Amino acid sequence: MSLPKARRIKDEAERQLVIEAALADNDSMTVPTHVIEKNGKIVGGWSLAKVPLVLVWHKSDEINAKESLVLNNTFRSIMNDRSTGPFIIACNGHSPYIKHMERFGFNPVWETNLFVSE
Repeated sequence: MSLPKARRIKDEAERQLVIEAALADNDSMTVPTHVIEKNGKIVGGWSLAKVPLVLVWHKSDEINAKESLVLNNTFRSIMNDRSTGPFIIACNGHSPYIKHMERFGFNPVWETNLFVSE
């Protein structure tokens, strides 16, 4: 029995194989940087420091919807200027924007919780 091994992905073709393997396992790995292999098969993937994360807070009783949309366009412009690819934005389940995120051009990845290391 061999142990799983992690290594950096070599090329776009291998990156696509990791993405497809995750989808086949009912998971999502949109921007993998590393492949996990066991017995010659892809059994996992990591995305290490590849996708920027955006966290937004607007005081709910001080910023109205129109102002929030203007501010959101501002951070998107900044991200477009600084980033060469996709970014993840966290949205609380109780946010009034959660039901509009797809209309704003964000695709859901999966229902999850975020944690920060200490």
